[in-house]
Amino acid sequence: MSSSPVAAPCPPVAPIAAGEDRLPLTETRRAELLDSLNDAVRRPELFGGTATVVELLDALNGERGTAWIADTNARNVSTLLRGGFGEADAPLVASQYGEDAHRRGWLRLDRALGGEELRGLLDRVLDWAEDRRQLADVISEFGEPSVVYGDPAPDAPKTFGYASEDRDAPVAAFHFGAHGVLYAVRIGENLLGDWALTSDGVKLFD
Repeated sequence: MSSSPVAAPCPPVAPIAAGEDRLPLTETRRAELLDSLNDAVRRPELFGGTATVVELLDALNGERGTAWIADTNARNVSTLLRGGFGEADAPLVASQYGEDAHRRGWLRLDRALGGEELRGLLDRVLDWAEDRRQLADVISEFGEPSVVYGDPAPDAPKTFGYASEDRDAPVAAFHFGAHGVLYAVRIGENLLGDWALTSDGVKLFD
C-alpha cells in the first residue's frame, strides 16, 4: 500500500446551514453532502474531527441536533477496545460511522469484495488474527481494503474496512496502531466472539 507521508490537500466539507434538517434535500445538495461525508469519514482529523462526520450523517438523515448512534447498537466491542488503543482510537471511531454510512448506501467503497471473498474472510479472519500481524500481512492475505479510515501513510494508526456491495452483510474492521501493528479485528459489535485481539493488542490491556 503506497502513500506519500505528506497529506494531500482536501476539499472543504460542505457547510451545514442552521435549519437544513427541516428542508428537503435537493439532489445537488445531497450529492455535496455525500462527497463531504466520504472525505470526512476517511480523514476526520483534516475536517474538524468525528463531530463533523456526525453532522454530515445527521444532515443526510434529517436528524441534526442529535448524537448519531446507529439504530440501537450499543457498540459494546468498540467501547471495550477504545481507551486501550491510544492513538488508534480516532480511526476506530471513524470506522463505526463508516459502517453506519455503508448500511445506508452512503459510503463509496474503494474496493467491494465479492460475496464469496467476503465470506471466506469472515470465516477465518478471527483465528488468523490471533497471531502477531502487520499491515503488510493483512494486505497480502486479504487484498486491498474497501476503505481506509485515518492517515493512509503505512506507519500511521488506521483502520481497514472490508465490505461487499451487500449492505446487510457483515463488515470486517482491522484496527492498526503505529508502524502498521495490527491490534484487533472486529466483525460487528457482538461481545460473544465476533472479534479478536492479536498478541500485540492483548499487551495493551495487561
